[in-house]
Amino acid sequence: MKAAALIPCRVGSKGVPNKNFRDFCGKPLIQWTIDAARESNIFDKIIVSSNGGLEISGCEQNIEYDNDRALEHSTDEAPLDPLLKHYAIQTNETNPDIKIWCLLQPTSPLRTTEDIQKAYKKACFKKYDALVSVTPNPGMFWIEGAVSSGNIATYPVAKRPNRQDRKGWHMENGAIYFTKTYTIWHTNCRCAGSVGLYKMPPERSAEIDTEYDWKFCEFLMREAGRCQQS
Repeated sequence: MKAAALIPCRVGSKGVPNKNFRDFCGKPLIQWTIDAARESNIFDKIIVSSNGGLEISGCEQNIEYDNDRALEHSTDEAPLDPLLKHYAIQTNETNPDIKIWCLLQPTSPLRTTEDIQKAYKKACFKKYDALVSVTPNPGMFWIEGAVSSGNIATYPVAKRPNRQDRKGWHMENGAIYFTKTYTIWHTNCRCAGSVGLYKMPPERSAEIDTEYDWKFCEFLMREAGRCQQS
């Protein structure tokens, strides 16, 4: 099944300024994701999308660097699903054989090439319209102000499940999303229809949103022997 990947890396991060282009364990944070996507040998096309942060533009082998992402797709509030559909529509004009798309966020540098390959293999199953990477998390969460009457829980409070009853609970880790092209066209959503789960361990599921996350991910990379600097 022919596949394409989208790697979004806008400028203007608030939590960690310029994080996508900042040096992380020996190379820019964004480069870890570009390298993992390229080395997977899965994608006919890889699009690196930014709103002015890329030092290069144009094409390199099967990688397209788009440094002119529209403002509507570049704000703090802009969701990624419309951006994914934008590139799916654009790519369809020249390469209608792309049947599945992958969204890879640079804030998940611990994700490996093997993770992408295994997730792709599972996402290609006919029974799935999309696939999302997850990590085990038995947490019992509350959402503050979710409804007019106040806060709501993400579990049945009247029948509190014991920990052993929460073995199948998982949390999205933001590392890998695969979506069949027809799913994007018809739902405008990366996780719609029948959604498969690709399970990843906690040590490869950490993502970077704060300076603390950055230091924690650097620690995990060193522990895994993957850092390119001492």
